[in-house]
Amino acid sequence: MITKLLGGYLYPAIAVAILLAAVLVYGWGHSNASASWEAKYAKREVEMAQQATAEMSRMSQANAMAKVVEAKRLAELAADNAVLESKIKELSDEADADPDRDRVCLSDGGRVRIDAVH
Repeated sequence: MITKLLGGYLYPAIAVAILLAAVLVYGWGHSNASASWEAKYAKREVEMAQQATAEMSRMSQANAMAKVVEAKRLAELAADNAVLESKIKELSDEADADPDRDRVCLSDGGRVRIDAVH
């Protein structure tokens, strides 16, 4: 009876209704999946930005600490160099004042000065 009312278009109308429902469900699912992936992507981007900021901060702190250690070591080396320069000057003055400085062989004082270098 319904078939007569629709004039033989019942099955095609049902097929169109099923197809329309499938398209709508697919569209809703696609929208939900797209929104879900966009949220995951945005969350990942925020996490990566936070990690990059944390790494930059860590590197900055490490560089600052390295510069402090470097400055301390340079000061120690400068102090050691000043002591060595003083010692070299002292030994050079003693060598200049040595009465045997023009001898072919080393004098006892010359050997003592050479041994004092290391």
